[in-house]
Amino acid sequence: MSKTRIIKLLDILRQKTDINHPLNSEELIPLLQQQGEEVERKTIYSDVKALNDMGIYVESVKGEKNGYYYDDELFENSELRILADAVSACSFVTEAKSEALMEKLLSLTNEYNREKIRKTLSYRSNKSTNEQIFYNIDAIGEALYEKKKILFDYFDYTVTKEKKRRRKARYETVPYAIIWQDERYYLVGYSEKHQDYVHYRIDRMEDIEPVETDHIYRQFDVQSYVEKHIMMYSGETMTVRLRCAARYRSDVMDQFGSSVIILSSNDSYFDCSIRVVVSRLFFSWLLRYGDDIKILSPDSVIEEFRETCLQAAARYKE
Repeated sequence: MSKTRIIKLLDILRQKTDINHPLNSEELIPLLQQQGEEVERKTIYSDVKALNDMGIYVESVKGEKNGYYYDDELFENSELRILADAVSACSFVTEAKSEALMEKLLSLTNEYNREKIRKTLSYRSNKSTNEQIFYNIDAIGEALYEKKKILFDYFDYTVTKEKKRRRKARYETVPYAIIWQDERYYLVGYSEKHQDYVHYRIDRMEDIEPVETDHIYRQFDVQSYVEKHIMMYSGETMTVRLRCAARYRSDVMDQFGSSVIILSSNDSYFDCSIRVVVSRLFFSWLLRYGDDIKILSPDSVIEEFRETCLQAAARYKE
């Protein structure tokens, strides 16, 4: 028995067969011969038996189409489709990296599933041009594991799409979590300077340098942090009371998760309390619902919301 031949046979079965597309011995022999293996029908039979004895499931079918097919995919087709969709939609990954990732993902299934997935992928986001994103993720992951702080440069884009550093001095933070939110990757870290948690877009970071730290780590609730920061915008965290149309209960729960406390409800509306970072993104979320979601308190947030709306409206006066 040739171990090399069995590996080649398994690869052919994995790539070219499924329950609807079995291959019989006459079809497998030339495929193996193309790879330098001299085989006959009884060789195929014994090699398939050897694979099954090793726990690698190769099924045989009889009927209108006789043959063998591989029946032990690492991912279900639906699982692989979800991963492929995520790669396609992921804006922080460059076009070239997206293609490379897609090739690796689709190599995990047979050619028939690859074709189905490729032909039905339709959504493509605006892709990042920062090729450092994967190096950044590795560097931050190492710093998280080794409990080090990091120094890095942070940049924005100019109107001519050129990178411009925000400041000459290096940024400094102690990594606490890497978060994927709204199609972006963020680093959440603790700033000793500001004595608070801060976050940065990882695709806007460059030249990450891990350094030793004597930082005393605190308990950090990632879920709570994400729920409070709509689209990861910063601001003051406050308790806000809302009155919401009953049909939007799921929307509110989806957005604010465990921070939602239902205070009262009836068939028409419910009052709730949430912990949220008060920012223009929070206000834009409110505006989606028009009269169906209203701020009840505190007065300072009501006033800030009113002023924000008035300032926006003033831009459109004739």
